[in-house]
Amino acid sequence: MKKRKNAKSFFTYLKKTYLFAKKNKKDLIFLLLGSIFYCVVSILIPLLTARRIVALTSSLWQRLILITFIIFLIEVISNFILLMNNYFMNRFYFAIKKNIQSELTKETLKIDMQTLNNNSSGLFIERINADTSNLADVFNKIVDYGTYILSNIGILISMFFLNKLIFVIYSLFLIILYFSQKYAAEKIQEKDKIVKNIKEKTSGFISELVRGAKDIKILNAEDSFINSANDRIDTLNQALYISNCTRTHFRLINGNIRDLLDFVIMIIGIIFIMNGKLEIAMMLIILEYRGRIMSISSNFENLFDFIKTFNLSAEKIFDIIEGDKFSKEVFGMKKLKKAEGNIEFKNVTFQYNNDLEVLRHISFKIKPNETVSFVGKSGSGKSTIFNLIAGLYYPQDGTIFIDGIPITELDKDSIRGNLSIISQNPYIFNMSIRDNLKIIKKDVTEKEIIEACKMACLHDFIMTLKDGYNTIVGEGGITLSGGQRQRLAIARALILKTEIILFDEATSALDNETQAEIQKSIQNMQGEYTILIIAHRLSTVINSDRILLIDNGKVIAEGTHQELLSKNKDYQTLYELELKEKKR
Repeated sequence: MKKRKNAKSFFTYLKKTYLFAKKNKKDLIFLLLGSIFYCVVSILIPLLTARRIVALTSSLWQRLILITFIIFLIEVISNFILLMNNYFMNRFYFAIKKNIQSELTKETLKIDMQTLNNNSSGLFIERINADTSNLADVFNKIVDYGTYILSNIGILISMFFLNKLIFVIYSLFLIILYFSQKYAAEKIQEKDKIVKNIKEKTSGFISELVRGAKDIKILNAEDSFINSANDRIDTLNQALYISNCTRTHFRLINGNIRDLLDFVIMIIGIIFIMNGKLEIAMMLIILEYRGRIMSISSNFENLFDFIKTFNLSAEKIFDIIEGDKFSKEVFGMKKLKKAEGNIEFKNVTFQYNNDLEVLRHISFKIKPNETVSFVGKSGSGKSTIFNLIAGLYYPQDGTIFIDGIPITELDKDSIRGNLSIISQNPYIFNMSIRDNLKIIKKDVTEKEIIEACKMACLHDFIMTLKDGYNTIVGEGGITLSGGQRQRLAIARALILKTEIILFDEATSALDNETQAEIQKSIQNMQGEYTILIIAHRLSTVINSDRILLIDNGKVIAEGTHQELLSKNKDYQTLYELELKEKKR
């Protein structure tokens, strides 16, 4: 039953994988033709070799030369076809792998934020890097194993013409080996599944360790993390050890079966030769190719092992591509080519993972080209408002509108193509400053890049660098200061020319001089874009058209800085606390 289920899963996943290979099916056809030729050769060569030995032992020199020439010609052609097969095999493999990785990456980016937050990044990295190789290799492996199996069966068939009894003995032992290896494959699969799951978790932890190395050093927590890593690595190695031991035990059993077969063939061969029923030349051929015949079972074993591995990898990959295990983002169908910048929250309620409500029936409106700031205590729901505007999450109740259209009815490009978010720690890619800007808009001109950097108050700094715009900034923009990373993020937003720009705590961790430069960048954009600002420091929002004071997921007051300062006690308290901090 399990075998039938595995076979059904294999063919189901094989059909799905073939969809990634359809454009390169000519390479697969060439592979199959080469394999057919190789199988035919495998039947002919043992028979020709047997005739050559007979001719040699019988001093039939002309026949010997002719057979030798024929074998030489077949081998030369075989080598050429083998070379071509390797070429088509590699081209086919890398084409499929690229297609699968591209699709898997695309589908991974469609997974909603709540699901991404609940899973380790290592899980997705492992599937994109490792599991795709097993899928991409499936057709090459089938051709390889199929060729080996059929060619070795061809040699077994040629044994039928040399000695029928030895052919029967070979066949019986191969059946015994087949069932032995079938049982072994089922046990090994159970161990491999355990290893696969532990490997994903270990990869995820190691990935987090490397990415968080700076904070680990600052916290002086190296020993704790090293101990945790060692525990996970030990668990993985123990699982690998058990899996390898299982393989070793079954190989020992199967090896003994092969040794028994070898012993039986030798004894029967000796008896036949002594009774004049088998020529020594024929026995030499039987011994010469017994390894190839006996490897039929190991070829099947390897094929079954690969099918198990393929099924595991395919299950994990198609869980992401088309399964419901990882929830995907859902967007509407309506298109909004160029947003005006109207935003409205109408009675919106939201909570993360069924926790306490972050937003409670919150309502507000923002007009086009208006600069609106959100202030309030940590945890009041400010960043959640931005996450909802960007469509990273959807509210449990209420409606969010962009230009009068419910956000749930808009497609992805209508939402995210019309806004940019600049966070406190924007992610900068490990490439040049120019490439960091070009990667978000391939057709951006040099003039647009320079203008955006000037508007973001970054151009003058770039020109002081030795390589200017070609300066590599390191992973996460490590060679840049916090303010420089944020100004580069502002330049990216300006290049995209989105109507709505969101600043999420963009100046909270900056010194006063850098903060002033960021504020200048924002002022350069005011009046031309709809700008929303989440501010930790009230000094950054003084020039906003409006300020919304958020508390416990609700708007408790709104107005200009001066209006709130004169009439709202909560705002006054926040402002006075900031003044006290400045005096320290």
